[in-house]
Amino acid sequence: MISFKAFFRQKLARFFTILFAGLLLLANLSVYISSSVQYSRQIERQETSLAEMMAHLILLEEPGTAEIYLEHYGHTHGVELAYFDAEGTVLYQSPGASLEGDRIAIRSISGETLGELTIGYQASILGTEVWWGLVILNGVSLGLFALGLGILYRYLNQKYAVLEEDLQKIGKEDQSFRFSDIESINERHLASLRTVKDLKTLQSKYVQILAHDLKTPLTVIKAVLDGVRLGRIPFDDKVNRELLSEVAAMEQLIPQFIVLDTREMPQKQNLAPIIRGVLEKLSEVFPTKDIRVESRLDDLERTISALDVLRITEHLVVNAFYYSKPSGTIEVVLDAALGTLRVRDSGIGMTPETLENIRKGPFRDERAIGFHQKGSGIGLQIVFGIVERIHARIEFDSEPDVGTTVTVTF
Repeated sequence: MISFKAFFRQKLARFFTILFAGLLLLANLSVYISSSVQYSRQIERQETSLAEMMAHLILLEEPGTAEIYLEHYGHTHGVELAYFDAEGTVLYQSPGASLEGDRIAIRSISGETLGELTIGYQASILGTEVWWGLVILNGVSLGLFALGLGILYRYLNQKYAVLEEDLQKIGKEDQSFRFSDIESINERHLASLRTVKDLKTLQSKYVQILAHDLKTPLTVIKAVLDGVRLGRIPFDDKVNRELLSEVAAMEQLIPQFIVLDTREMPQKQNLAPIIRGVLEKLSEVFPTKDIRVESRLDDLERTISALDVLRITEHLVVNAFYYSKPSGTIEVVLDAALGTLRVRDSGIGMTPETLENIRKGPFRDERAIGFHQKGSGIGLQIVFGIVERIHARIEFDSEPDVGTTVTVTF
């Protein structure tokens, strides 16, 4: 685990340092190789030129002129020279010059050997220039890198300060952020906080309602038991059934105390966002059959659990998808004026007999099985159960080979 501060100040600096060192090494190798090639070529040209000049001086000038020229050449080029005649006798040797190095032949135009030369480049001006060139290159590069790293370090510190300022705002309402990612995190965090707050508020309210609902059967049980104890009410089978009925009512209320998901709790809310979320979730499924979905979702508020709305919508839309023909259309309308959810498809449709059988329990006719083999018919039964529980109404308008319209009135 690493902090933003460590990332900005250490990781990035280390990364750029390694990157710079690698690039500088490549630059040095490139300069060294190219300089070595150029250096070798220049040395070769200088040796050839020197041998030709020596041949000219030996043949056309006085004997001592060649030695004077070598002395001058050694001083101006920073090299150590030794000159031998054709018999190998040393005629000139500059201070520190070695007699054991490779010898360069001095030949006339006709090819006659006039003498030999040895050249020592240990102190050559050309070699010194290359060395200083590398030193200057590295020095300037290091200076620029230090300057760039300093600028980068200062820039990163400024950005970290802005990031830290944004981080301090997380969890607070109505804040402006410099980083969009942090703003998105804050929005999700605030949404989570609001959800937790709503959950606590709703649970508290729900517990109060349930506690109030429990008082009625408890009051009845207490009154009946007090009457039995005082002898005013005989404890017969009727009283026993009445007590058991009140206990059963309490048992039905108790599970609601442990509901932890706000989506399972009935509350007044807008149904449109929930239905829109279902359609967005299924948006990648519809293209598999080239089905177009047309929707109009009015804002409609009802006291109902989000999961009930989600289950109703999912089952109806998925059924419409399964039993629609390719390139068909599914229409989903949430009508605020009528208080209805309408799902219409252009699928295979159903006969009146099929609709009657569906009302009785899970059922799929032969046409439905032939069109879509998977399925058990249980989906619509779940919808029927929810509709009955929330005191809504569901209606079907279907015609074979034309399509089906399902309307749920909340």
